[in-house]
Amino acid sequence: MRTMRTLSIASMICILIISMGCTGRHTAEIVPPAEMDTAREAVRTGLKPPPTVTDECSRLATFGTDVGATHASPVPGWKLASPVNTYDEKSLFDYIDGAAELYFAYDFRAVAAAEYQNGETSIMIDVYDMTMPEGAFGIYSINRYPEANHVDIGNEGILTGTALDFWKGRYFCKIYSFDMAEKYQDDVINFGNILASKIQEPGEEPAVVGRLPQGGLIPRTARFFIRKLGLDNIRYVSEENIFNLSAETKGVVAEYQIDDTESFQLFIIEYPSPEEADSAFEAYSSYLDGKGEPVPIDEATYGKSKMVEVDGKFAFVKVKDRIISGFWDVEAQESVESVLQIVNQK
Repeated sequence: MRTMRTLSIASMICILIISMGCTGRHTAEIVPPAEMDTAREAVRTGLKPPPTVTDECSRLATFGTDVGATHASPVPGWKLASPVNTYDEKSLFDYIDGAAELYFAYDFRAVAAAEYQNGETSIMIDVYDMTMPEGAFGIYSINRYPEANHVDIGNEGILTGTALDFWKGRYFCKIYSFDMAEKYQDDVINFGNILASKIQEPGEEPAVVGRLPQGGLIPRTARFFIRKLGLDNIRYVSEENIFNLSAETKGVVAEYQIDDTESFQLFIIEYPSPEEADSAFEAYSSYLDGKGEPVPIDEATYGKSKMVEVDGKFAFVKVKDRIISGFWDVEAQESVESVLQIVNQK
């Protein structure tokens, strides 16, 4: 079964979207002496030590039951095929080498990977602890797009054949079968609903998502990022970190449409201070100057801003207080004014 899991997961590798890499060996965690002392004291006094992050993930992956080699699942006909594997910051590369860096960009802490079997068919369940709800939403949101099959599992999920991604609280969960039969899609959905019910705290979308103007916004297309690698997987802008993105910056990119014809991307980035926002604005403005032709903009209306035309498309950026906002990919010049009014709402 390990061979099937390795080959199956290897078949799903993709660089710019969240996907599975090669299953590798599980590196045993070395327990520091202080933790060993705590565990011994717990045994001596009859108290259990507090659960670790990987313990919490494992309990969710086994639906709150004790982790054993095999036991029945809450979905009829399925059993846990083998002990649950857990990976933390040190060992994640052993599990998803090609995508691990992206998870770290959203403050990954641990993942538990469980395999359930029904005859010759497997369903895999991965439960990622992303530290905070914003990290769980962020890693989930990378795969949002207008045509996605969104489902109401957890806070929100995306179902693609027999693969389900969803987020709830600080957890990002993946449930998938490599058998595309419709009955296995139903089982994947059942697993997802039960797993989501075991996560008590729902969590909220990052506050910056709430800053998006509603006019023209295509629902469920907001994608959240913190560091440069997060933005790169949503919209690759430059090899350099021209927005000065860090662990302290919070950003969102969303899809918009006006007049049923013109579509574009709108972005908002929050900085810790107005000075940092202004510095990033200046850096990005200089970058735009080198990419296209400047277009006059009324600063009395739009404030400190910059617009350029690059290869027949318009890009815009403005700064106000701690916030940078703007758009990419507006093609029709007659649409620019309408788009500017949308951006200027925030």
